[in-house]
Amino acid sequence: APAMRLLCSWMCRAHCHRVIKLSGTLDVVAPEKELVENVHGVREDFLEVAAKLRDKVLAADHVKDPIFASDSPPTVYFIGKMLWSKGLGSLMELLKYAEESADLNVKVDMYGSGPDQGAATAKAKSLELDMPFHGPVDHVELGSTHK
Repeated sequence: APAMRLLCSWMCRAHCHRVIKLSGTLDVVAPEKELVENVHGVREDFLEVAAKLRDKVLAADHVKDPIFASDSPPTVYFIGKMLWSKGLGSLMELLKYAEESADLNVKVDMYGSGPDQGAATAKAKSLELDMPFHGPVDHVELGSTHK
């Protein structure tokens, strides 16, 4: 590992004018050339949705709201790329275990797409899980339908 770190440091110093890291937690390879940049930030539409959601929850009529009332059933969702490496298989196995051992049936709405979507859909059906796959969606669209 020390030899590889030295090689990476040497290569960065020799071949890079600037090393732009997306996180300050990454290893230091060429401190005189490194710059940490936050390229993500928060999109304005996320802030707008949050403000609307806050107003809705604080409104007097939220008590009768089918999604945000205190006695409404919880809504669970996964949003992301459909990859086994994201833990889809573990999630399905845990949901099946909860169903069999504790008679706990949890519906999980699945949003996203990816190379493992077909296999994940097939596995959810074979395990008879309440796990509908809806395809890709922006986070903003879920702000008014999921807690």
